Amino acid sequence: MKDCRKIRAVVFDLDGTLLNTLPDIGASANRALRRAGLPELPVENYRGLIGHGIRALFRLAVPEGTPDDVYEKALADYLADYPEHCTELTHAFPGIYEMLGRLKRAGYRLAVLSNKTERTTLRIIGKFFPETGFELVWGNNGVRPLKPAPDAGEALCRELGLMPEEIMYVGDGDSDMEFASKVGFFGTGVTWGYRSRKQLAENGADALVDSAEEITRLLNA
Repeated sequence: MKDCRKIRAVVFDLDGTLLNTLPDIGASANRALRRAGLPELPVENYRGLIGHGIRALFRLAVPEGTPDDVYEKALADYLADYPEHCTELTHAFPGIYEMLGRLKRAGYRLAVLSNKTERTTLRIIGKFFPETGFELVWGNNGVRPLKPAPDAGEALCRELGLMPEEIMYVGDGDSDMEFASKVGFFGTGVTWGYRSRKQLAENGADALVDSAEEITRLLNA
Protein backbone atom coordinates (compact mmCIF):
# COMPACT_ATOMS: atom_id res chain seq x y z
CA MET A 1 0.00 0.00 0.00
CA LYS A 2 1.22 3.51 -0.80
CA ASP A 3 2.34 5.71 2.09
CA CYS A 4 -0.14 8.43 3.16
CA ARG A 5 2.60 10.16 5.16
CA LYS A 6 3.97 11.70 1.96
CA ILE A 7 0.66 13.38 1.06
CA ARG A 8 0.71 17.19 0.96
CA ALA A 9 -2.32 17.93 -1.25
CA VAL A 10 -5.77 16.37 -1.60
CA VAL A 11 -7.58 16.72 -4.93
CA PHE A 12 -11.27 15.89 -5.14
CA ASP A 13 -13.63 14.75 -7.84
CA LEU A 14 -16.95 16.62 -7.68
CA ASP A 15 -19.96 14.51 -8.77
CA GLY A 16 -20.62 11.72 -6.29
CA THR A 17 -17.66 12.69 -4.12
CA LEU A 18 -18.15 16.14 -2.63
CA LEU A 19 -21.72 16.65 -3.82
CA ASN A 20 -24.73 14.58 -4.78
CA THR A 21 -25.35 16.18 -8.17
CA LEU A 22 -27.49 13.31 -9.47
CA PRO A 23 -30.89 15.02 -8.95
CA ASP A 24 -29.96 18.09 -11.02
CA ILE A 25 -28.16 16.08 -13.71
CA GLY A 26 -31.16 13.77 -14.08
CA ALA A 27 -33.69 16.62 -14.13
CA SER A 28 -31.78 18.58 -16.79
CA ALA A 29 -31.10 15.49 -18.89
CA ASN A 30 -34.77 14.53 -18.85
CA ARG A 31 -35.84 18.02 -19.89
CA ALA A 32 -33.44 17.79 -22.83
CA LEU A 33 -34.63 14.31 -23.80
CA ARG A 34 -38.27 15.39 -23.58
CA ARG A 35 -37.69 18.43 -25.80
CA ALA A 36 -35.93 16.20 -28.34
CA GLY A 37 -38.93 13.87 -28.39
CA LEU A 38 -37.02 11.06 -26.66
CA PRO A 39 -38.13 8.98 -23.67
CA GLU A 40 -37.05 10.16 -20.23
CA LEU A 41 -35.20 7.94 -17.76
CA PRO A 42 -35.78 7.45 -14.04
CA VAL A 43 -33.33 9.83 -12.34
CA GLU A 44 -31.70 6.92 -10.52
CA ASN A 45 -30.72 5.42 -13.89
CA TYR A 46 -28.29 8.28 -14.43
CA ARG A 47 -26.21 7.11 -11.45
CA GLY A 48 -24.34 4.59 -13.55
CA LEU A 49 -23.88 7.02 -16.46
CA ILE A 50 -22.05 9.75 -14.55
CA GLY A 51 -18.27 9.93 -14.53
CA HIS A 52 -16.97 9.79 -18.08
CA GLY A 53 -18.09 13.18 -19.36
CA ILE A 54 -21.42 14.46 -20.61
CA ARG A 55 -21.08 13.23 -24.21
CA ALA A 56 -20.66 9.67 -22.95
CA LEU A 57 -23.59 10.10 -20.54
CA PHE A 58 -25.93 11.29 -23.28
CA ARG A 59 -24.84 8.61 -25.72
CA LEU A 60 -25.98 6.04 -23.15
CA ALA A 61 -29.13 7.96 -22.18
CA VAL A 62 -30.64 8.11 -25.67
CA PRO A 63 -32.24 4.98 -27.17
CA GLU A 64 -30.00 2.80 -29.30
CA GLY A 65 -30.27 3.84 -32.93
CA THR A 66 -31.07 7.50 -32.18
CA PRO A 67 -29.96 9.59 -35.19
CA ASP A 68 -26.84 11.66 -34.60
CA ASP A 69 -28.64 14.94 -35.23
CA VAL A 70 -31.25 14.14 -32.57
CA TYR A 71 -28.52 13.10 -30.12
CA GLU A 72 -26.61 16.32 -30.78
CA LYS A 73 -29.78 18.40 -30.30
CA ALA A 74 -30.51 16.78 -26.95
CA LEU A 75 -26.90 17.19 -25.85
CA ALA A 76 -26.83 20.87 -26.83
CA ASP A 77 -30.10 21.43 -24.98
CA TYR A 78 -28.67 19.82 -21.84
CA LEU A 79 -25.48 21.89 -22.06
CA ALA A 80 -27.62 25.04 -22.14
CA ASP A 81 -30.06 23.89 -19.44
CA TYR A 82 -27.84 22.31 -16.80
CA PRO A 83 -25.62 25.30 -15.93
CA GLU A 84 -28.77 27.32 -15.19
CA HIS A 85 -30.19 24.67 -12.84
CA CYS A 86 -27.08 22.90 -11.52
CA THR A 87 -27.46 24.01 -7.89
CA GLU A 88 -31.21 23.60 -7.35
CA LEU A 89 -31.36 20.02 -6.04
CA THR A 90 -27.66 19.33 -5.49
CA HIS A 91 -26.38 18.96 -1.93
CA ALA A 92 -23.21 18.02 -0.07
CA PHE A 93 -22.76 14.51 1.24
CA PRO A 94 -22.65 14.07 5.03
CA GLY A 95 -19.48 15.23 6.74
CA ILE A 96 -17.95 16.91 3.69
CA TYR A 97 -17.67 20.42 5.14
CA GLU A 98 -16.21 19.15 8.40
CA MET A 99 -13.69 16.99 6.56
CA LEU A 100 -12.52 19.84 4.32
CA GLY A 101 -12.14 22.13 7.31
CA ARG A 102 -10.03 19.61 9.19
CA LEU A 103 -7.78 18.98 6.20
CA LYS A 104 -7.29 22.70 5.67
CA ARG A 105 -6.45 23.29 9.33
CA ALA A 106 -3.98 20.41 9.21
CA GLY A 107 -2.13 22.18 6.39
CA TYR A 108 -3.18 20.11 3.40
CA ARG A 109 -3.52 21.92 0.08
CA LEU A 110 -6.94 21.34 -1.51
CA ALA A 111 -8.08 21.27 -5.14
CA VAL A 112 -10.90 20.00 -7.36
CA LEU A 113 -10.59 18.18 -10.68
CA SER A 114 -13.82 17.20 -12.46
CA ASN A 115 -14.84 15.99 -15.91
CA LYS A 116 -17.68 18.55 -15.79
CA THR A 117 -17.32 21.62 -17.96
CA GLU A 118 -15.06 24.13 -16.25
CA ARG A 119 -17.76 26.81 -16.29
CA THR A 120 -20.21 24.58 -14.43
CA THR A 121 -17.56 23.25 -12.05
CA LEU A 122 -16.60 26.79 -11.03
CA ARG A 123 -20.23 27.79 -10.57
CA ILE A 124 -21.03 24.82 -8.36
CA ILE A 125 -17.89 25.18 -6.23
CA GLY A 126 -18.58 28.90 -5.86
CA LYS A 127 -22.10 28.15 -4.64
CA PHE A 128 -21.38 25.32 -2.21
CA PHE A 129 -17.78 25.99 -1.13
CA PRO A 130 -17.24 29.77 -1.26
CA GLU A 131 -14.88 29.80 1.73
CA THR A 132 -13.15 26.43 1.49
CA GLY A 133 -10.02 27.82 -0.12
CA PHE A 134 -9.50 25.36 -2.95
CA GLU A 135 -6.17 26.24 -4.52
CA LEU A 136 -7.24 25.00 -7.94
CA VAL A 137 -10.67 24.23 -9.40
CA TRP A 138 -10.40 22.53 -12.78
CA GLY A 139 -13.06 21.11 -15.04
CA ASN A 140 -13.22 20.15 -18.69
CA ASN A 141 -11.72 23.15 -20.48
CA GLY A 142 -11.86 21.56 -23.92
CA VAL A 143 -8.06 21.25 -24.00
CA ARG A 144 -7.05 18.70 -21.37
CA PRO A 145 -8.27 15.14 -22.10
CA LEU A 146 -10.85 13.88 -19.62
CA LYS A 147 -10.10 11.41 -16.84
CA PRO A 148 -8.98 8.64 -16.90
CA ALA A 149 -6.36 10.10 -19.26
CA PRO A 150 -3.44 11.20 -17.04
CA ASP A 151 -2.84 14.60 -18.67
CA ALA A 152 -4.78 16.68 -16.14
CA GLY A 153 -3.01 14.93 -13.27
CA GLU A 154 0.38 15.65 -14.75
CA ALA A 155 -0.65 19.29 -15.21
CA LEU A 156 -1.82 19.41 -11.58
CA CYS A 157 1.60 18.22 -10.41
CA ARG A 158 3.29 20.99 -12.37
CA GLU A 159 0.85 23.64 -11.15
CA LEU A 160 1.12 22.59 -7.50
CA GLY A 161 4.86 21.95 -7.67
CA LEU A 162 4.42 18.46 -6.20
CA MET A 163 5.35 14.91 -7.10
CA PRO A 164 2.52 12.45 -7.82
CA GLU A 165 3.18 10.53 -4.60
CA GLU A 166 2.53 13.75 -2.64
CA ILE A 167 -1.07 13.99 -3.92
CA MET A 168 -4.16 12.06 -2.89
CA TYR A 169 -6.99 11.91 -5.41
CA VAL A 170 -10.42 11.29 -3.90
CA GLY A 171 -13.21 10.09 -6.17
CA ASP A 172 -16.21 7.82 -6.48
CA GLY A 173 -15.70 6.51 -9.98
CA ASP A 174 -13.89 3.74 -11.79
CA SER A 175 -12.40 6.40 -14.04
CA ASP A 176 -11.18 8.31 -10.96
CA MET A 177 -9.26 5.33 -9.61
CA GLU A 178 -7.87 4.45 -13.04
CA PHE A 179 -6.79 8.09 -13.41
CA ALA A 180 -5.08 8.17 -10.01
CA SER A 181 -3.27 4.92 -10.75
CA LYS A 182 -2.01 6.16 -14.12
CA VAL A 183 -0.65 9.40 -12.66
CA GLY A 184 0.79 7.82 -9.52
CA PHE A 185 -1.52 9.58 -7.06
CA PHE A 186 -2.79 7.88 -3.91
CA GLY A 187 -6.28 6.93 -5.06
CA THR A 188 -8.97 7.03 -2.39
CA GLY A 189 -12.34 5.64 -3.46
CA VAL A 190 -15.46 6.85 -1.69
CA THR A 191 -18.29 4.36 -1.41
CA TRP A 192 -21.15 6.87 -1.05
CA GLY A 193 -21.03 7.89 -4.71
CA TYR A 194 -22.06 6.38 -8.02
CA ARG A 195 -19.90 3.22 -8.23
CA SER A 196 -19.58 0.08 -6.12
CA ARG A 197 -16.71 -0.89 -3.82
CA LYS A 198 -15.92 -3.70 -6.26
CA GLN A 199 -15.61 -1.30 -9.21
CA LEU A 200 -13.39 1.05 -7.22
CA ALA A 201 -11.11 -1.76 -6.05
CA GLU A 202 -10.87 -3.33 -9.50
CA ASN A 203 -9.76 0.00 -10.98
CA GLY A 204 -6.84 0.51 -8.62
CA ALA A 205 -8.08 2.21 -5.44
CA ASP A 206 -5.34 2.39 -2.81
CA ALA A 207 -7.92 2.89 -0.06
CA LEU A 208 -11.71 2.72 0.24
CA VAL A 209 -13.63 4.93 2.67
CA ASP A 210 -17.25 4.74 3.78
CA SER A 211 -17.45 8.22 5.33
CA ALA A 212 -15.82 11.63 4.93
CA GLU A 213 -14.43 11.30 8.44
CA GLU A 214 -12.39 8.28 7.33
CA ILE A 215 -10.45 10.54 4.94
CA THR A 216 -9.30 12.68 7.86
CA ARG A 217 -8.27 9.53 9.74
CA LEU A 218 -6.24 8.32 6.76
CA LEU A 219 -4.37 11.63 6.79
CA ASN A 220 -4.19 12.08 10.57
CA ALA A 221 -6.03 15.40 10.23
